[in-house]
Amino acid sequence: MTIAFSVIGILLAFGALIFAAYKKISMFLAAVLAAAIVALFGGLDVAASIVGAEGPFLIGMKDFVGSWLVVFAMGALLGALYDKSGATWRISSTLINKAGTQWTLLIYVLVGGLLVYGGIQVTVMIFVLLPFAKILFPKAGIPWYLFPGITGLAIATFAMGQMPGSLQMQNIIPSRLLGTELTAAPVEGILATLFMIIAGVGYLSWQCKRGRNDPAAAIENYQVQGGILDEKELEGRAPHFLVSLIPMVVTFVLINGFGVELLYGLGAGCILSVLMFWKALNGVHGVSDVLSEGFNNGIFPCIIIAAVVGVGKVVSATEVFALVQENIINLPLPGLLKVAAITTIIAGITGSASGGLTIALELFGETFVSWGYTPEIIHRVASIACGGLDTLPWNGTVVMLFALSGVSYKKGYLHVAVETVILPLLSLVPVFIYYSLTH
Repeated sequence: MTIAFSVIGILLAFGALIFAAYKKISMFLAAVLAAAIVALFGGLDVAASIVGAEGPFLIGMKDFVGSWLVVFAMGALLGALYDKSGATWRISSTLINKAGTQWTLLIYVLVGGLLVYGGIQVTVMIFVLLPFAKILFPKAGIPWYLFPGITGLAIATFAMGQMPGSLQMQNIIPSRLLGTELTAAPVEGILATLFMIIAGVGYLSWQCKRGRNDPAAAIENYQVQGGILDEKELEGRAPHFLVSLIPMVVTFVLINGFGVELLYGLGAGCILSVLMFWKALNGVHGVSDVLSEGFNNGIFPCIIIAAVVGVGKVVSATEVFALVQENIINLPLPGLLKVAAITTIIAGITGSASGGLTIALELFGETFVSWGYTPEIIHRVASIACGGLDTLPWNGTVVMLFALSGVSYKKGYLHVAVETVILPLLSLVPVFIYYSLTH
């Protein structure tokens, strides 16, 4: 009976997380409630489990925040410096103007992906890309209802761990937990990335053509949040194209080329951005304001993910956990496919790629390695898989995409699902094929 109650508690707890994400209720509040439900149904002392100095919830949160808070904040700061200075606009507009509007879709996806790859946080990138898309899409004849799907591909292709060397948390977390490099399993990662770009852009190009032939799509008028970019003002203020690239390139080379500690690499990128974008930043926003706002923007997401990780720690403290762990490990799937399945299921339940990835590797990482796979291939498979079921409709980033763009779920979520759920999971196919042929 105790085991049955514990299972019910775990299901109710994750149901609370899903409901909160979908209804835009505070995820921190939902995580505390979920932890309390797990503890109550699992026969644990609720207060001691959540606020006790040695309680699993607080320990899980402290461990995650202690490891990642400053990194989250530095990544958000780098994104703010690029956004407020106009450097992101300069990079995007220069490439699109040189290539022509017929390449708009591909360049938009690649520019968004490369900026995310360089360390700018995913949530920051939505605010960066939205005003630019409002100018760009009408020029290229791209239906607005595709914005969530197109932007989802732009921020998912390099952020979800496909591309080796990515400075996003989905690639950093496995390196810390498994002791691997950010460039782990490079060939497998590149194959997955190429699959995402080719299949993703191909699907969206097809949808764009369908939209241009749809009379209803041409007259749809969505209520979009955020102002329109003043391109004339940015033209005179934003840093030069090459200058805009330097801080991000230096950050990437320091971390991946010279093995510089992540914090030092991000710090160098932020310092270079301040120095090289000083005039552009001071012209409108003020450097001190951008520094404060940018750094603070990384704190709250880190705490939310830490709270979700804390729920996982409470689950692991219950008696039923060993049974659950044994059953999920015994799924009738081949080894690497099982690594992917476990990771994406946990990410889907928590609605968080970073949170799900952390929980999966903390709970099962040693078991995965014991199956005879190298930490490098586990790193790459798990970092790709966490970007599958995490973007179900209740995911915070997905909710933000639709809320800011004004697109309805009915009109736009299918394309988000294709680009951020189906394709990331399918991108594991070339990974598995290549690995099976070479090992």
